Amino acid sequence: MASHTLICFGEDWGRHPSTTQLLIRHLLPSQSVIWINSLGWRRPRLRTNDLGRAIRKTLQAGRGVRRPEPHLLLYTPLVLPWYRSSTIRRLNARLVSQSLLRIVRRHHISDYSLMTTYPAAEGVFHRFPNVRRLYYCADEYTTLPGLDPKLVRSLEDSLLQAVDIVIAPSRALHDSKSRLHSNVVYLPHGVDFDHFAAASHLLTPIPPEIVSLPKPIIGFHGLVQELIDFDMIDAIARERPTWSIVLVGRRNFDVVALPARPNIHYLGERPYADIPRYLKGFDVCLIPYRLVPRTLFANPVKLREYLATGKPIVSTPLPEVLAFGDLVEVASTASEFLVKIEVCLARQDAPSARRMAAVRDETWASRAADLRALL
Repeated sequence: MASHTLICFGEDWGRHPSTTQLLIRHLLPSQSVIWINSLGWRRPRLRTNDLGRAIRKTLQAGRGVRRPEPHLLLYTPLVLPWYRSSTIRRLNARLVSQSLLRIVRRHHISDYSLMTTYPAAEGVFHRFPNVRRLYYCADEYTTLPGLDPKLVRSLEDSLLQAVDIVIAPSRALHDSKSRLHSNVVYLPHGVDFDHFAAASHLLTPIPPEIVSLPKPIIGFHGLVQELIDFDMIDAIARERPTWSIVLVGRRNFDVVALPARPNIHYLGERPYADIPRYLKGFDVCLIPYRLVPRTLFANPVKLREYLATGKPIVSTPLPEVLAFGDLVEVASTASEFLVKIEVCLARQDAPSARRMAAVRDETWASRAADLRALL
């Protein structure tokens, strides 16, 4: 492997195109990475999704270290999932640390850094005091469903004592963690600019399932989850029955009651490679998130993806959205959304070129170069 190796604790590799994986993928051409699949720190529940995932992770752990790409090693540690127990946490930290040392020796790695994308790795980080340690804080984890906020806070406080650098992709996270750590770096999300700019190309085909829908098409792409203001989606569809409201993305299994109207279309998850084709079919792009603590700390990846298409955008007033000024229309209520969507539809001098220019240089490759400098 290359001279320096990054050992990164993240979610399960390849499960979905997360921000960390997009960032790491742009490191791989010149950076060796050992990716440690999720330690599974949410409380396990007796349901099909959790049981199936537990079985898959056990099978992955049995395969040992894999090399799916020349500069990438994947490892799934076998850990006990009861993170509420301090005894279990110490045992897991010891077992994972021992496994890491064996991997490092087996692959003759002498120079490496540790990075984690969540606080549950804190016990491991305390066992490696002589290497560079980074915390990529992608969320305010105390606000995530399925996690105990007090436990998360305790684990994060411990992790912050162990790391040299905290990386925050939103200004709100940067400001929050700066009160707890002396070295916090703001590194906003990037965008696969050329990939999403394809939505502006004449020859990019619009998928048949939306090309025949009544226009205009008001669209959203991303996880269909409880953070979306579905009451607002329902009100928009009710007030404008001739519009087509399209949501492209995997449904979160916790979402039970979704508004059902003839002009609301849930298309489900589509391949990442095809997303620009769907975005080309949108007349206006939506970021309809509720203003709750989790979203106020967030930096939606879709914001830069939408901007790269040049399409008009209407969003709730999230802090990271406001930073782009008049390139994004902002609304807080359903009636305001209706007004701003109609403004976008009527505008003749749409600033599509300015939107694209605003993120043209904010690529994942440039973000990866910034991360490489920190390493």
